[in-house]
Amino acid sequence: MEQIDIKDLSDVIVNQIRKIEQLVGRPVTVFSDYSDHEYLTLDQASHSTKDGKIQVIITNEKYKDFVLLHELYHIELENSGEPLISCAVTTGKEDEDGRVLSTANSLFETLEHAEIVKKQVEDGSYTDEVKDAYLKGIDHALNPNVQLDLANMRFYRTLIIFDGIVFGEHAKDSEWKMEFPVSYKVASDFVKQVENNDMTVPFQFRRALIHVLEGYNNLIISNGYEGMHYHEFLNVTPVVSDRQLRLTLNQLFQIKHSPYTNRATKKDAFILLGVNDGQSVATLNIDPKKVTPEFYKAYYQQTVEKAFSQSGVQYIIR
Repeated sequence: MEQIDIKDLSDVIVNQIRKIEQLVGRPVTVFSDYSDHEYLTLDQASHSTKDGKIQVIITNEKYKDFVLLHELYHIELENSGEPLISCAVTTGKEDEDGRVLSTANSLFETLEHAEIVKKQVEDGSYTDEVKDAYLKGIDHALNPNVQLDLANMRFYRTLIIFDGIVFGEHAKDSEWKMEFPVSYKVASDFVKQVENNDMTVPFQFRRALIHVLEGYNNLIISNGYEGMHYHEFLNVTPVVSDRQLRLTLNQLFQIKHSPYTNRATKKDAFILLGVNDGQSVATLNIDPKKVTPEFYKAYYQQTVEKAFSQSGVQYIIR
């Protein structure tokens, strides 16, 4: 792995790096770790925070500018006040936790792609050549050399087609509709959520995200599998108004004793669910031994703002 000198990067990339550094107050470093890629995919650059720096690693040399800018736009969005998904509980089974998180992250990133594709068309990094290479990668992903049963292949293809429609700008809709009718139908319903909401508005982004998570969960259940339980397993940043912050907690949320384990306390998890959408917004570090009717009564009479403050719940003002 080799660090790339910022002098060797284009002005567009440098400007984006400077924008992120100003936004997050941390330096951004870029490294190359090139390998041979038969196809272009959107995960050929990644980022992590290490030693107080945001470290971006590129693995695709041929399309390095495209994948680097793509990753930088993800970083910008994740630090620009959009609702985020997080997880503070566990099923106790690493594989199960991983499936829930990987599918949720895939759906979340596709929602971000609705804005990123616009940015990359505008900055000139998403050229006709890049688009063609991306779509070839999607077609390959839709026909993998692995043995999966029909239902699991359907789940997988739905995620791929959802991203392909959004980032591919509907280029292969008619083809995928004929070849993968069930996955295409579900994915196109997700796309409607993206296109009917303004992804730059936190409340609308969150609404679309919850609808898409619920839709994917329903696809799994309708095929006879146990659902992903996104509503209780994941926390999605709440978006509330100033007026709602002044309401008592019970007017907007309910506490649920979940079937999961709190990762921090290693005890039973208590989650805070939105009354209107049933989505968890936080995992509460409550001692199960102290939970009584009197405890609930007192807890619910706090204002939303006080309850959020006491439990360290991050929120967005609508």
